Amino acid sequence: MNRVASLFILLALLGGCGALPGGGSFSGESAADVRDVEFGAVQHFGEVARVCDAKGRDLGQQVNENAARGYRLYDTKPGTSGARSYYITGFSDGCPRQLTAANVLLADASDYEQIRFGPAGENLPYGETDATYEQIKGQVCGTRRGQPCGKRIATLDKNTFFVSAYERFGETSRWSEILVHDGDVMAVAMKSAN
Repeated sequence: MNRVASLFILLALLGGCGALPGGGSFSGESAADVRDVEFGAVQHFGEVARVCDAKGRDLGQQVNENAARGYRLYDTKPGTSGARSYYITGFSDGCPRQLTAANVLLADASDYEQIRFGPAGENLPYGETDATYEQIKGQVCGTRRGQPCGKRIATLDKNTFFVSAYERFGETSRWSEILVHDGDVMAVAMKSAN
């Protein structure tokens, strides 16, 4: 079992959830995704911003190994445990997205479905990202809510992934989750074990 799947299983044991105010929708526009900030601006945990003036600047060290096709995750202070800026590149408008966290993981649709539709899935928190994924999955795969994509999962893996951001290392009762599909941030949710 890979590291991402192990992490999702751990989160499944925690339970509970909530959505960020003004969270995204399936339209491709989300409150977090349309906000522009200057390069180097500090985001609050759980916020995502577009940073178009980051193009060509040093975004930090690339830290992901298996991102969705064309996307890259950069850590501005690798090797540290405190909250810091992360950047994700590869969006359809060419502008990186920035978030603040102590740790960030990317998971493709296959990893997500392995956990969400597996035995531990009933204990996972449910938020705007999950609801939006169900809509996307229904359109791409033709499957009902609560059912895995099936044979077309490779199609989703090409352009759909989740970003899980953690406020601090170690045990934490809340995290933020971002759903990216077809070059856009589709939804953002704050999830909690409470």
